[in-house]
Amino acid sequence: MPLAPSDNVKKPQRFSFAELESLRLLCRQIQQDQEASLKSFEYKNTGGYQHFVGKNKVSVSSTGTCALFLTTIGKWKVKPRQTKELLQDLISRDTSGGLPEYNAYSIAWILESVSALEKKWSAPLDRSERAKIGKMESILQNSLKTGGVQIKAYPPSAYLTQLVIRVLFRRGKLTRRLKQVVRDWAWSELPQQLGMVQAKSKAADAFEVAYLLMLHTALTPKSEKTPEQTSTHRTALKTFFECQLNDGTWPLSRSLFHYRNYGIAYCYEYEMLTQLLHQRELRDFLLDYLPNLRSVIESASRNVYRLDNGIQAWSSGHFLQGKPAESWATASVYHFVHELDRLLAEAFRRELFQYLDLAPPPQAFRIQKTFAPAFLDSTVNVKGDIQSLKKFLWREFVKPLADGAKNVEKGDKFKKGTPISAIFFGPPGTSKTDLSERIPDFLSWPLLTIDPSHLLRNGMDEIQAEANHIFRRLEETERVVVLLDEFDEFVRERGSSDAEQFSRLLTTAMLPKLASIHKRATLVFIIATNNIQQFDLAIRRPGRFDRVVQIMPPIFEEKMKKKKNWGVKEDVNVARILRALGVKIDEQVKERIGDLTFLEFDAFATDLATAPNAQEAIRALDYHWERCILQTIDKDGKTWKQRCVEEERFNR
Repeated sequence: MPLAPSDNVKKPQRFSFAELESLRLLCRQIQQDQEASLKSFEYKNTGGYQHFVGKNKVSVSSTGTCALFLTTIGKWKVKPRQTKELLQDLISRDTSGGLPEYNAYSIAWILESVSALEKKWSAPLDRSERAKIGKMESILQNSLKTGGVQIKAYPPSAYLTQLVIRVLFRRGKLTRRLKQVVRDWAWSELPQQLGMVQAKSKAADAFEVAYLLMLHTALTPKSEKTPEQTSTHRTALKTFFECQLNDGTWPLSRSLFHYRNYGIAYCYEYEMLTQLLHQRELRDFLLDYLPNLRSVIESASRNVYRLDNGIQAWSSGHFLQGKPAESWATASVYHFVHELDRLLAEAFRRELFQYLDLAPPPQAFRIQKTFAPAFLDSTVNVKGDIQSLKKFLWREFVKPLADGAKNVEKGDKFKKGTPISAIFFGPPGTSKTDLSERIPDFLSWPLLTIDPSHLLRNGMDEIQAEANHIFRRLEETERVVVLLDEFDEFVRERGSSDAEQFSRLLTTAMLPKLASIHKRATLVFIIATNNIQQFDLAIRRPGRFDRVVQIMPPIFEEKMKKKKNWGVKEDVNVARILRALGVKIDEQVKERIGDLTFLEFDAFATDLATAPNAQEAIRALDYHWERCILQTIDKDGKTWKQRCVEEERFNR
């Protein structure tokens, strides 16, 4: 049948939260059997995969497809020595499926397995294997000389080209010249393919459109992408999805090549969609096509086969009609579902920000090599051990998060024992919120600040319902640092006489939601508070929050750093002025300067700039110290400083 866009295509629209939940549930239902399903195709526990059960032979492309998926989700379970033996077997080959020797397709899939397995999962390869790998890399590089990759007697294929490109890129062998050659080829081919679709030509191929789009997108730096190219990319994606059939599939692609024993090979929807969804540069566009992608996954659910053990599997439907379930097709479906779940994770993040009327999370972050480099350090007393606050937070909170962040990005969760929640407490003005913001900066995750106004926006009567809406969304969200700020009133002791009824209700609603979020372990959440003692015991007890850390004013030495200029109206080098005035820096002076918060010290520096002598400098310091927050007396007759000493017991 002619390939053409559907006549009644609806305008793309973003899914609601309920629709996102439903689609993610469908993904998780399919994912339940993925490891057991692929295990059914494994050849004699070697780590290699048969094309179908009973083939009794390791297939190059099937093994590459399965290895790529299992390593992506971190579930390759073959021992390193055995994995090495598998790679040695694959490297010794020069073809597959009866294709010509040293063809780009077979070589690319051999190197796909090598790239997926050699560094993390395999024992080190020998020198002879590495020499063969080098020759294979050269074969793939040579296949790109004219842009499109082809197998003899067949025209160049965007599918084969994208396969070769991604393998060489992963191996660090994709030169700038080759990138340009393929980029130019893809850009020249894409309009032609789009034109054939619009003309309803029988030669049109939606798969070719998709792979050409992937190639040009991946090989065009953002700084060089023109508005015309961006518009063409959007049109290509729209055209591709308009060619989707009512059952969620696409018309058969043009033939890629001929298998001697099996027949014609074609593109497979799920293999192609896996690569399409993996393109980060297309993520913004792809979010508009979640309804189409839901049709794809529903099609997979309808067309599932059952193996002898009842476990699900799939077939490409292109050949082997008597033995339908294929390992590579099954792995492709699972890999597509995994990539769809990753796209859904981004959709959930954006839906949450939109629901709270906040700016969408940024898509690009500045990579930071050091945690909170500009934050002025203080000390923290943990069980009698007085240490640097920044070093403590780095060692006990931020570094474990950074070490596990990649797993979360891949669809896993933080490992058990990783601290993912914290309460930052201390007197007002000690930059608790500012410090909280440094953590997402280092992780390159967006910060989501939630304050009581978000819960009260529909009135007092709806506060618990609104809390449920927000926390329900947080349960589905990942790769976000959530700051619950100014929540002191909402988490007071439920038995205290001055706790409002709505505060007690909210605490009751929050506790199980926080426990659920903690169990999912896919985001970080922090509460910043001035009043740790008033916190509900159920909130601050161990197990609810992993770290409870007191944030105090910057220490004397940090305030005296030469590189820091202070003052409200002008830059003031405090250390230099104190020396010039001849101020004796004794323990009392150090203590009083250390007691001042950032803004309080800033105000002192402003007065210090006009002090004519040491006496006036000390008088200015005494003035600001006597009025600082640590010297403020509370209703119990204690200064904040005395209270802070008592609250050191909460640190952990």
